[in-house]
Parts: sequence; structure tokens; C-alpha cells
Amino acid sequence: MPTLGDTLLKDLITKEAGETDDPANDIECATLTGSEKQISWATDIRASRMNVVESGCLLFNAPPISQEQSEELMRCLQSIRRAHWWIETRTLGYGQFMLAAFDEGFKAQYVMPPADNTTTHAMLAAAVLTEALLAPAKTRGPVAEVSLAAGKVRVVLIEFDEATNTVLKRCGYRWEAPAWTRQAVDDVVGHRAVEIAVRLLAHGCPVRIFDEALRQRVVENDYEPESPRRVEVSTSKKYSTKFHLLWTLDANPVKFKKSAQQLHGAKVFDDGAYVSVSHFEDILDFADQNGFTITPEAQSLIDAEKQKLAGSVKVVAQPKMAECAPPKPALLAVTGEIDAELLDD
Repeated sequence: MPTLGDTLLKDLITKEAGETDDPANDIECATLTGSEKQISWATDIRASRMNVVESGCLLFNAPPISQEQSEELMRCLQSIRRAHWWIETRTLGYGQFMLAAFDEGFKAQYVMPPADNTTTHAMLAAAVLTEALLAPAKTRGPVAEVSLAAGKVRVVLIEFDEATNTVLKRCGYRWEAPAWTRQAVDDVVGHRAVEIAVRLLAHGCPVRIFDEALRQRVVENDYEPESPRRVEVSTSKKYSTKFHLLWTLDANPVKFKKSAQQLHGAKVFDDGAYVSVSHFEDILDFADQNGFTITPEAQSLIDAEKQKLAGSVKVVAQPKMAECAPPKPALLAVTGEIDAELLDD
């Protein structure tokens, strides 16, 4: 049975003989802070939690996470110093614990420098954080960290903020815990990163960028803005391999919503529409008539659909109408009167 300082998770992990509970033997973790009793208890709890993450086990109906998210979770766990936090969260299910760990870990990494900041390491870390931060003229949103990762722009908000989430959604970002992300081809991914940083600053969010060159581009406003009206390839699971018409940032969204409703088979929303690839000619006409930019990915999809029809014979179809039987003459209405010729003399 688990004893004080243990957790049920700890007993669910099978250990090899001689293996210790402390993950610090293999992973460098932040030194815990708190009373001696708290630290002793929290050390065991942390070991159990980190063993679960390392093993990749999914317990208590935990949501599946990607390798990238698992690595991010481990970094967060390594950075959490407060023994009290580990004790407070010891009874949380894996899913709830994961969300709490992301929240606390990001605060520990980006908001609260270590308590012993008199050390050289802590002072250097604080200096790096300060140097990487760009502040808006007037702050009215959380700190946002912008970075690049393998064809993606990644935005991490230090705390939840509905208004900032809306800005990110309008700019095409999707939530992939623990960050908002957006895919972009290599030749424009830098432009998209700078653009979202500028938009967040304009919204009132301080922006942290550790890449010095990228940060300087934000300061100089050096990027090619994305068209507010464009045709993309959908990245949504529900509407995969469909065209995605976007007008979220346009000044007149109602106009394009009405126009999109005329497209065959279109699924239309206030900020965009999804259209099947088989209607690529309608998409081309729509783009020409409404000034929409077709992204390279969407153009590739159009070209692929055209290729399917290459070599086919075009036919101007003229459906025939079958001859119908002539209508039967209508019977005269019955009046109830006897014809004059049939009356008796």
C-alpha cells in the first residue's frame, strides 16, 4: 500500500532491481524549495510523475500527446521548484496534472526567475529573459513567446487570455497543447513569425523572442504581410484535403460570406469557407472575382486536380428531352342539364 509521500502512480510503475525513485539520477531537475518535510515528500511525488512521463504510459484515461508535447511536458516538470505545488497536485488525474504542469512550468521558466538569483546562472538567465522581451506601448495582455519549429510558428502564452486567443485564431493558429501553432512553408515561415509577433504587440502583449535575428526583424517591422483574403489547403481533420477560403482579417467579411454561399457544396462560416477540391474551377473564378490570393499549397492541389483530367476529351453535353405522350382532351364539365336535341317534343 502507498505510504505518506507516495502516490498511486508510483506503485503502477514497475522498477528494476536497484533502481531509485529520483529521476535526477538521469535528468537534471530544479532544486525543490520548501520545508524539509515538504521537499522530502515532493521528491517522491516528482519521481513518480516523471517516471510516468518518461515511460510513455497513459494512465487514468490520459489524453494521447505527441513526442514534442511529451518533451515539453518533461521540460516543464524539470523546471518546477515549489515543493508545495507537487504536493497540491499529487491527486490529480494525468490529464489535469498535465495541464497544471504546463501552466506552472511555463511560469517557472519564463515568468519567475529562481529564488537564488544571486548566483551567476540565475543572473544570466534573468538577463537573457529581459533582453529577449519586446514590450508594447501599452500592455494589456499576457507575455507571448514566439518561436520557430520545423515549418511551424509556435506561440506560447504565459497565462490564459480570451482576447489574445481570439487574435491567434483569426490569424490561423490552432491549439496544440501547450502552444498555439501554425504551419508555414520554409520560405515564408519567418515572415509569419514576425507578423504574429507584430500583431500581438499591437494587441498589447509583450512578446519574447530568443532568436536575435527574428527579434530584430520584429523591431524593424521587416516582413511581407499575408493577404487577408486567400485560398489555402485545409489543415482541419474534419475538412482535410479541402480548399479553405479565409477572410478573417478583411475589412468586409460579410461580402465574401455571401459570395461563398453561391459556391457548390461550400460549407460557409463567418470567417471562411471549405470547398471540395473537385470544384477547383469554381475556386479559380471566385479568387479572380474577389481578389483572393491562392497559396502555393492550394495551387499545387489545383494542378493535381487538373492533371487528373489531362488527356480527357471535353464534351459539350446537350441532354435530350424524351418525347412525351400527347395529353388527352379534357372532358367537358357536367352541368346536369339535358342537351336541347335530346329533349322530348
